[in-house]
Amino acid sequence: MADSQARNFPETSYGIVKRLETIETWTAAVAKRLGKSSLSILDYGCGTGDHVTYPLACLGHGVLGVDMHEPSIQEAQRRYPLPNLVFRTDRLESLIQEHLNFDLIVCSEVLEHLREPLDCLGIMQQLLSPGGALVITTPNGYGSYEMFCRLQRGLTRIGIDQIARGVVHARRRARARSIEASSPVKTSPSHDQVGFLNFESGHVQFFRVRRLMQLFDAGGFRVADRRARTFLCGPYIDVLLRLPPFRQALYRINNRAADVLPFAWSADWMFLLEPTEKSVV
Repeated sequence: MADSQARNFPETSYGIVKRLETIETWTAAVAKRLGKSSLSILDYGCGTGDHVTYPLACLGHGVLGVDMHEPSIQEAQRRYPLPNLVFRTDRLESLIQEHLNFDLIVCSEVLEHLREPLDCLGIMQQLLSPGGALVITTPNGYGSYEMFCRLQRGLTRIGIDQIARGVVHARRRARARSIEASSPVKTSPSHDQVGFLNFESGHVQFFRVRRLMQLFDAGGFRVADRRARTFLCGPYIDVLLRLPPFRQALYRINNRAADVLPFAWSADWMFLLEPTEKSVV
């Protein structure tokens, strides 16, 4: 099995490296428990596969990335042509009809977009192989991310957000031109891969910890492990934390704050779920 893939990414205010490190740790634990060197993994809601799907495939696992957003899947297929990695646009119900099963299912930042998240959990429970596990990550519906998103929507309505972002983008373009002019080597412009292209899908669920526990129990799962992801993230915070040259240190402090502060204060949560005995057929 290859080494951790998390070191290949710079951290962000959204804790993408911390998420991958956590998923890698939980994946290794499931593989050890099942006595397997590689797992069959489903990443449902994979987006373009940058930060979870592709790294898990690089670790030697057989990974299927599924998303309902066709442009994201097309981009993922273009970026990551690996023999042990498949991307497709499909519904979970289709995987049931194909009698597919997986040792591990990752469902990251998906439940908050679903009108009926319990139905999704029920289908994923059916897709798990005996001894398998489910990784769920989802934002705190009343944490910093959702709070700053509400602030952004309010400022957008009165035009302030557009002005602020215009200033930020103008400064970035000026800095890029300055770097280009001072550098003798011409390089192609870079861009941050955010892991998805579907910017139109908004949140319809705003979870608290208690509601998630009730949802997991109703779906036939128990929490085997959990971890807070990051304390502060969202619109405006992401820009502010990127400004200092020591931003990576700030990101680590932000991640650590989520670990030491009450779990309910985190901006985003990560859970390792296992089927309960009553749900195992």
